[in-house]
Amino acid sequence: MSSAAYLDRMGDYCKGCHYDKKARSGSHACPFNALYWDFFDRQRERLGNNHRLGMVYRQLDKMEGSTLDALRTQAAGLRERLDSL
Repeated sequence: MSSAAYLDRMGDYCKGCHYDKKARSGSHACPFNALYWDFFDRQRERLGNNHRLGMVYRQLDKMEGSTLDALRTQAAGLRERLDSL
């Protein structure tokens, strides 16, 4: 799992893409961002105690409820239409 920020740093995958790599949700947000945060949110029970993922879960804990709800909604919609992205 990785967010758009990581993908952008590791290569030129985001160059010329119409998605906004910095946006977490919304119609122009990079799908990787919502899917990234939603994955870790859904897997908290399984992965939350892994010390290597501590930073991820600290960031997730700092998110406002409305932001997290928007990410969940965005990710659910993306998972429903993965073949057409």
